Amino acid sequence: MQPVCLANVVPTLAKFYHQASKSYEQACTCHINMIIYFQFEKLFQFGRKIEDLMYTITPEEIPFQLGLSKMDLRKMIKSSLSGVDKFISAMYRKLQKNPTSDELLPSLWDKCMKEFLDKYESFAQLVAKIYPNETVPSVAGMREHLASL
Repeated sequence: MQPVCLANVVPTLAKFYHQASKSYEQACTCHINMIIYFQFEKLFQFGRKIEDLMYTITPEEIPFQLGLSKMDLRKMIKSSLSGVDKFISAMYRKLQKNPTSDELLPSLWDKCMKEFLDKYESFAQLVAKIYPNETVPSVAGMREHLASL
């Protein structure tokens, strides 16, 4: 027998059910983003600095700004991605601490990985635009690496 959602049976509850679902999704997204930024703060801060500067200067000038040189990019990538296994494991442990139900963990983890890969893809595209001769691990490679964990 299929479980029945009370919101489908009692129309008055539908509004509140949808509000609660929306609030839950927002809270999950916020929590996941916090975990991702905590583990990969340097990586995404570097990207944010570039994005902020793109409003005021041309992309060609960005590699000549203090803290955004090609050498700074290489150091940041090395420090942020050299221990990616450790950082991903730490993200998983943080997610494990909070769900009230073990059933929620797989869906939260999937959302976390999708969100991380989306953010990483944006970062990789930004780096390719600003630093065309520099290489960062590909998104496909990162996806395969995460799948193997």
